[in-house]
Amino acid sequence: MPAARTLTTAVFVTDPKTHETLLLRPGTEISDPAIADQITHPDAWVPEPPRQPRRTKAEAS
Repeated sequence: MPAARTLTTAVFVTDPKTHETLLLRPGTEISDPAIADQITHPDAWVPEPPRQPRRTKAEAS
């Protein structure tokens, strides 16, 4: 299951099951990929923290 992401702004999406229009408010956590895929503007999401590169055993020593 994908990690939940949080909205920074209000967005309208279509519920994939009922086909109703939904208003999702800022701060809403989205974990359903069918909903998240409809939100394509990158500024609608809280920025994800930058990924840290993996350290190898040699670097850890």
